Amino acid sequence: MSKSKHACINTKAIAMRSRRINDEDYQELIKSKDIKDVFLYLRDNTYYTDFLKELNPENLHRTELETHLNDLKVREAEKLMHYLAGEEKMFFQTFLVRLEVESLRILIRGIYKGEELDTLKSFIVYSRKYSKVPFERLLRARDWEEFKKYLMNTDYYRILEIHKEIKLDQDLVVIEKNLDRYYYDLLKNRLLKLSKKQNQNLVKAQGRNIDLINLIWIYRGKKFYNLSREELIVYFLKGGFELKEKQLIALAEAKDFLELKEQLGTSEYAFLFNHTKTIDLFMERRRERYLYFMYLKLFKEAEGGLGRVVAYIRLLDFEIEDITSIIESKRYRMGRTETKKYLIRPID
Repeated sequence: MSKSKHACINTKAIAMRSRRINDEDYQELIKSKDIKDVFLYLRDNTYYTDFLKELNPENLHRTELETHLNDLKVREAEKLMHYLAGEEKMFFQTFLVRLEVESLRILIRGIYKGEELDTLKSFIVYSRKYSKVPFERLLRARDWEEFKKYLMNTDYYRILEIHKEIKLDQDLVVIEKNLDRYYYDLLKNRLLKLSKKQNQNLVKAQGRNIDLINLIWIYRGKKFYNLSREELIVYFLKGGFELKEKQLIALAEAKDFLELKEQLGTSEYAFLFNHTKTIDLFMERRRERYLYFMYLKLFKEAEGGLGRVVAYIRLLDFEIEDITSIIESKRYRMGRTETKKYLIRPID
């Protein structure tokens, strides 16, 4: 698909992006006194009106609102996929696979905690149109073996069937890393089938995302799980932009945090480790803010290829995460200044 052939979907993405909430909306949401006020503002003053109008503000639970917001990701992705075909449509469908993987992770954690999976139904987000995962059956699974059995006709069975039980935190970590690797390998392989010339910046953006995931994996694997060099290396994601295998192995061999930070030196990713006192609290938010600005730039500058459309979906992800953080802030009665610290999008 040439640059001119991407004009229609790019125009659609620009129109969809123009309706997203702005800084003034964020300020009003942050000022809201409770979840009901957040809901009413979104329903009455933003693009979320049609999507939220059926919800009852008097009986509204936090998870119900958050699930509706996440369902919007599916609707928007499916809407954009209408303009794509062939390898480009297959690549874009990978963003729906990501929602599948996240939903599977929620259910697997539920099994680990001994929860009734049906109680997690409101947290499950997936495409009814494109997903082949039998989520309705999974919600009725009584144990880990039955859960895996229901996945037998999907790619996920191959990933999960080798895991005989989930009894330790480390069992859960390994399963989640295998699911992550499946998703990112799929994304990389489908990205490689697109026009390299038209999607250079998209490939670069994806590579930087993988770099950051690998860095956080090394740091957390060492600090919280005391993983060995070999255990860290086996779950590295492939396809990074700046951090190649040799450097990743060297980072995995670092004796402590200081050596890890020293090895990064003047790398563009050093920001992850520059705030020692809040490193664990805000590491994920710093990663996401870096990606926010990266995808914002990609959205503004991309013309041919799928860069602008992918950037739109990622920016929508960040917007919904921020709304969810604002909802959480009401639960913990956080003030405006404190709430802003947890947002991906910087708000003055």
